[in-house]
Amino acid sequence: MATSADVAQHAGLSRSTVSQILNGREHLFSEETIARVRASAAVLGYRPSLAGRTLARGTSDIVITLIPDVTFNPRLRELVDIITADLTAAGLTNLLRFVGSEESLHDTLLGLKPFGVVSLAPLPPAQERRIREHGVHLIAQPREAQVAIDEEIGRLQARYLTDAGYDTLAVVVPVAVRERGFALPRERGAKAWCSEQGVRVLPTLRVALERGGAQAAVAKLPPRPVGLVAYNDEVALAVLGAALHQGRRTPEDFGLIGVDNSSIARASTPSITTVDYDIAFSGHAIAGLLLQRLNVQDVADPAHQVTDRLRVVAGDTTPAPTS
Repeated sequence: MATSADVAQHAGLSRSTVSQILNGREHLFSEETIARVRASAAVLGYRPSLAGRTLARGTSDIVITLIPDVTFNPRLRELVDIITADLTAAGLTNLLRFVGSEESLHDTLLGLKPFGVVSLAPLPPAQERRIREHGVHLIAQPREAQVAIDEEIGRLQARYLTDAGYDTLAVVVPVAVRERGFALPRERGAKAWCSEQGVRVLPTLRVALERGGAQAAVAKLPPRPVGLVAYNDEVALAVLGAALHQGRRTPEDFGLIGVDNSSIARASTPSITTVDYDIAFSGHAIAGLLLQRLNVQDVADPAHQVTDRLRVVAGDTTPAPTS
């Protein structure tokens, strides 16, 4: 296997020059010198040593992306795929890890010396401090920004249903504790909108994502038309199935709106009205911040960068808005 010394000899350059170019310090040299090193490396089939690059640069080529402890739905996977593609194009490897204990994350950081850490959910302050104390670049959405985004999603859902003519709403959330970090702000946002507009709100309905898990909740609905604000498309699908099973009609007896614009919302019969967000924008923005060594705090009003791109995708579970 060719070494950097072999590349230096083939290119007719010093080992120091070749080592610096191969370890990411191209900006110190002319384009001609860089081209000679790359050409020699290609001819010799040189492959950099991960351990050597880590030692030379102080970091590895690995990025750790922390996945929130929620249902790993297709939209979350799409976001991860976009981030991974951008990092791969920059020569980095994206390692996925579900958010776990502070100690396990600490051990990972020490062992891998990552180029950076991306957290797709707000981190506990203590965990965030430990990452930064090790000199690791961290991209994480501030908790207040994530809460603002979820509250705006709930407000948008409630507004769409009231614009569609429903004067009574109910919020539907999953019973799973791990979803509450996102579910509670969405519930607050929907109820805040209703309070501001004088719209009646029924007690929150809780459903289990299992067979028959929404039947009892749907049975509590009054006979009059009700607009249902569902935490996401999976919850909406569970409610839809239970309501149709009980002989309720949509959108006549109940309106329904989910979140995620997932394939199940589009493929469902009837199709589910849902809130979409710009996954591509978010994925490219996250990777871009990491590669440029910037922070979320460097972005003006990061929550609005997301909420300004929210939109409702109309399905069969709501009539066309009247305003």
